[in-house]
Amino acid sequence: LPQIDGLHSDDPDSDSELDDVEGAGGGAAAGGGEGAFSEEESLNSADDVSDEDSDRLFETDNIVVCQYDKINRARNKWKFHLKDGIMNLNGKDFVFQKATGDAEW
Repeated sequence: LPQIDGLHSDDPDSDSELDDVEGAGGGAAAGGGEGAFSEEESLNSADDVSDEDSDRLFETDNIVVCQYDKINRARNKWKFHLKDGIMNLNGKDFVFQKATGDAEW
């Protein structure tokens, strides 16, 4: 496969970069060759939420799903600058583009 990012050498005999990576890491990749990664668990395999867990996920009266611009904390006081979200508060849905909030934790 052609390399499309990072350092690239057109010389097929130059393995200096590969040797540096293998020597520094130790572990299974150093001596295992190409098959070493097949034994490892694939990324995100345990991250999926099952149907049973999704029922417990939103067991709350109020929920906010949004992106954040900035969050500041000073001791136990928090200030939130939120954007592009939806809130369900006391059974009513609210959609917003920008919102700010303060909290003490």
